[in-house]
Amino acid sequence: MGVFARRSPDNLELIDYGSIAIASDPAIEMAREALVATALKRLLDERKPAVRKAVVAIDGPSVFSRLVKLPPVAPEKVAQTIRHEAVQNIPFPIDEVVWDAHVVDAAAPEPEVLLVAVKAALVNGLVHAVAANGLQVERVDVAPAALANVVRNGYPGSSECRLLVDAGKDSTNLVFVDGDRVFFRSLPVGGSMGQRLVQEIQRSISFYCSQQGGNDPTRILLAGGFGNLGETESRLGIPVEAFNPLQGVRLSVVVADSADLAVLAGMAMPAALCINLVPEALEKERRLQKRQPLILACVAAAVLIGAVWIAGLRRMADVARREAAIVGARVAELELLEGELVPLERRIDRLLGRTEIYGEAVGQRTFWLETLQEIRACLSDGMFLVGSEPLKDGEQTAGLRITVVSYLDKETKGIDAVVQLRDRLRESARFSDETKVFRRPTKRQFSRSFVLDVHFAEDAQ
Repeated sequence: MGVFARRSPDNLELIDYGSIAIASDPAIEMAREALVATALKRLLDERKPAVRKAVVAIDGPSVFSRLVKLPPVAPEKVAQTIRHEAVQNIPFPIDEVVWDAHVVDAAAPEPEVLLVAVKAALVNGLVHAVAANGLQVERVDVAPAALANVVRNGYPGSSECRLLVDAGKDSTNLVFVDGDRVFFRSLPVGGSMGQRLVQEIQRSISFYCSQQGGNDPTRILLAGGFGNLGETESRLGIPVEAFNPLQGVRLSVVVADSADLAVLAGMAMPAALCINLVPEALEKERRLQKRQPLILACVAAAVLIGAVWIAGLRRMADVARREAAIVGARVAELELLEGELVPLERRIDRLLGRTEIYGEAVGQRTFWLETLQEIRACLSDGMFLVGSEPLKDGEQTAGLRITVVSYLDKETKGIDAVVQLRDRLRESARFSDETKVFRRPTKRQFSRSFVLDVHFAEDAQ
């Protein structure tokens, strides 16, 4: 974990840094999300960073990437074409991954696109672990893209091909930064396996040049070293240099080995290669949070307008009642003059008719509010009413078609929450047994959406 402050676009400062090891025992791999959440909590409790926003990165071995060329298409069809290429090239069902794309040169006749994908379960687990510690996930990056950002920021405007080697304990990230092009490859070889790692690097260079149409790297940058530089350079036949990812970054803490900070520095630097694998459910939640103040304001305004109308109608009804009382008293005084009472009786009839009109208006104003309140009362914990529209039977309104969202983690295991809501609505005196499920649920990452047709009881309309 690194805490960075960006004082200006060219002034990045490392404020704090900490790390903690997570056990990699296959027997507890199923609880990886809990392990990450627990380890992160220990790290946050130890370092106590004064920030709540976080950018997280997926390690290289878990990342799938591929460079593809797009056919010539109209600009408005580029996004659709990229999705088609993602479906064709990502070796997993598209609904089981979180993916993003970086267009290398959008102005080219056949632009090249870097596709990056990670299993959705892995991304969701990491996001949940971070969010469980009170941090707001701003972006989900991948380690190779962060390393490419380090090289781009270290050599701005360079058109040469450079190969960054980030050799860890169990795996090695290779990142080719070739002008505007970027190519990733993750090797299941650690930095301690010197000769084998050199061979794998040579094979990767050959593959990049022959299969991807890339240029030979003019220099190899070692972010996590293996052996000595002179020996590595003699084996590869390419100039090799130790790469400091924190060059130009102000340090407020003592850092023993900057190699561990290569990915963190790339995540904090200006994004020359922007990859964001934030899950769709989290994006929807963010959009809803942004609209929440407006929604609350609209609801408050609607409630206020309704209250003003009701108060006005009640006042007018009070005036009508007072006038009727005065007329009644006058009629009592004029019983002997029965012939003169006819105009007054007609006036009384008109006032009573007006009172009935006001009463019906009050009932119609409150009917829909009471109907929505009745529906909300039937919703279980974790369910939200997100939309409604009237159901017509000829000229009459027979009921409502409502759209409901239910958070999966709030539903009781073994109980069909949709059927349970339908039965509750049927039991209500306001709705009839014709209430039914119009559209079955559509499952998302955190929630599912379904539609019910709610019919009014005959005496409730």
